[in-house]
Amino acid sequence: MKKILLIAVNGLLVIAFVVCLAVSGSIRKTLRSQQAAGVWAGQSGERFAQVSAFLPPGADFDELAVYNLNESIDKTLTDASLEAGEGRSLYADAWSAVGEVFIVGARGSTSAQAYGVGGVFFLFHPLYLRDGSYISQNDIMKDRVVLDEELAWRLFGSVNLAGLEVTIGGRQHIIAGVVSREDDFASSRAYTGGAGLFMSYESLLEQTGGMAEITCYEIVMPDPISGFALQTITDAFQGKGAVIVENSARYSLSGVLGVFRGFGDRSMRADGVIFPYWENAARYTEDWLALLLILTFVFISFPVVCGVVYGIRGIRFIKKSSVSSVKKRLEERDDREAEKYRQEHEAEFIIPTLEEIIREVRDGQEKEK
Repeated sequence: MKKILLIAVNGLLVIAFVVCLAVSGSIRKTLRSQQAAGVWAGQSGERFAQVSAFLPPGADFDELAVYNLNESIDKTLTDASLEAGEGRSLYADAWSAVGEVFIVGARGSTSAQAYGVGGVFFLFHPLYLRDGSYISQNDIMKDRVVLDEELAWRLFGSVNLAGLEVTIGGRQHIIAGVVSREDDFASSRAYTGGAGLFMSYESLLEQTGGMAEITCYEIVMPDPISGFALQTITDAFQGKGAVIVENSARYSLSGVLGVFRGFGDRSMRADGVIFPYWENAARYTEDWLALLLILTFVFISFPVVCGVVYGIRGIRFIKKSSVSSVKKRLEERDDREAEKYRQEHEAEFIIPTLEEIIREVRDGQEKEK
């Protein structure tokens, strides 16, 4: 009965272990905002890394600083003998700031959270398009906006709005598209801004009177050796109080173990950095992966210990059985050899009777006479 119970418990623990592994694997793929390196690499087989820098207020990082940073990165890549083919780029980057605007549509008006974005922002944040298209740094006019689904319904009662206009701060803007916010378990908890939109960083600067500061810079770039990209961006933001994160490695085993190394400190922010919702979602996911990692070790520990104990017992039993078997075979061999010897020298082992002994003695005496 005890053995059956032990087998059942171990079976349940192994199943729980497998479930934890499956859930961990699924969670790692949940946030599309952490997968730009794989998207950018495509089928090339080259190694790329996604790195983010989160800046505190007053870091004095604007679009001019972005262009200077690009020149520095170009030089670093050239010095490392990394060059792109003609018409191609080795890296892609994006930057963003957040503010609040008042927006008017055909059926209503409201205050909304606005993200001023630059570069290829939607490479890093490929929100699902309900209608239209994204905005791009290459747009000649910077008056296009992307509404989220909630804001679209408030202003127009529909999501099919591409090409229509809204008024923001008294200026007309064209709706490029409508997107759905991420609905995964982490992002839905991290995003609390309500109805919102995405517009060019230049437009947000205009709406806020130049007060919108870039608080997030993201890049995907070559990582020929582990840590190359991270170190490049860390050096570039030296002295600005930025929090640097390598997104493409954060959900690896070493990355999740880093959550334990930084336990407690992660919750304290003394540098003034306010993370955007996608980074809060990523950190929330890290916490869950760390919990699942603990459970994985807990669930598998008992079956492993039992396996080791019974393995040792099995080895001892096999050894004991082997020794007994060898001993038995040796004894049988000795018996066979003894029997063979006895048969070969059987005459030597014949014991004479008393009469035969007396007769031999008399015969001997008569011969002497």
